[in-house]
Amino acid sequence: MNLLQIYLRVVLLFCISAVSLFAEDKSIEILAPFDKHLQKELTVNVVMKFDKKNFDTIKISTPAQMLELNVSSSKSTECKNVSLKLGENIIIIGGYKNGLLVDEKKRTVYVESQLYHQFKYPPQKFVKTYFHNEKNEKICAQCHDMSVNEVKGVAFADVTKSNCYTCHKSINKEKYGHAPSTNYLCTSCHNESNAESKYITKEPSNESCFECHDENKELWGSAKYGHEPLDSGNCTRCHNPHSSPYSMFTRKSVNDICIGCHKDKSVEAMNGSKSACNGAKNNKVCTECHTPHASNQPFFLKKISSEVKK
Repeated sequence: MNLLQIYLRVVLLFCISAVSLFAEDKSIEILAPFDKHLQKELTVNVVMKFDKKNFDTIKISTPAQMLELNVSSSKSTECKNVSLKLGENIIIIGGYKNGLLVDEKKRTVYVESQLYHQFKYPPQKFVKTYFHNEKNEKICAQCHDMSVNEVKGVAFADVTKSNCYTCHKSINKEKYGHAPSTNYLCTSCHNESNAESKYITKEPSNESCFECHDENKELWGSAKYGHEPLDSGNCTRCHNPHSSPYSMFTRKSVNDICIGCHKDKSVEAMNGSKSACNGAKNNKVCTECHTPHASNQPFFLKKISSEVKK
């Protein structure tokens, strides 16, 4: 074999290797969340599909969390729950090999809240999207049983046996858990469906709430004065239906919720106004004197005060 033949063979082998290298898919496919997704929860599941032999590390960063995953061989799908903050979140998913960035993808998610004016009206580019439909569930079905295995009204003796547990356990991580959620009776509330999703909730949300809290529906419905959040049917404005660090599953502390709409009361108290609420002046919890739902007394008082004119 002469030098020219050797040279041509080396060039050929190099070209074949180069073609194979470029043909190899070293990209990460993000299956969830969808870009420009709108939601209310402060966590989201990131579902990624990639060939593990091309990466040894996956790094996920959000404004609220940094997460690093060690990966091994064989093509697979990874699911990880990550924390978010209110407002716009840019989720960055980077795939690394030997410390070098091989591929990077981004998703933008907006967490809205009606309790904060700045997060109450999301930019129009963000829309609510759903994952649980026949097309998307086929991806998960390779590793997960996507059927509903709960018995209506019967709590799981071991919640880890719920088919919903693995992917959705983060929504119940707070101190105070709402019974349907912590017992994984998910379809008690997620019992509607449409073309986009198999498990959606009724709107307005109080239709679902009053199925269990029917005595409150009767009590509050007969009251003379109804508070706007209740009258609008939006229980989940103030309450998280899954879990919360605050008692009664409120999304914030009671006074933070109340002052969010009634800032004037806080300002009056700070300025020493004579008309200021005595409770606000003395840093009391608003619900010591007021009911947040409905009342037969003016100003949603629990009882008439001598300072209130009838």
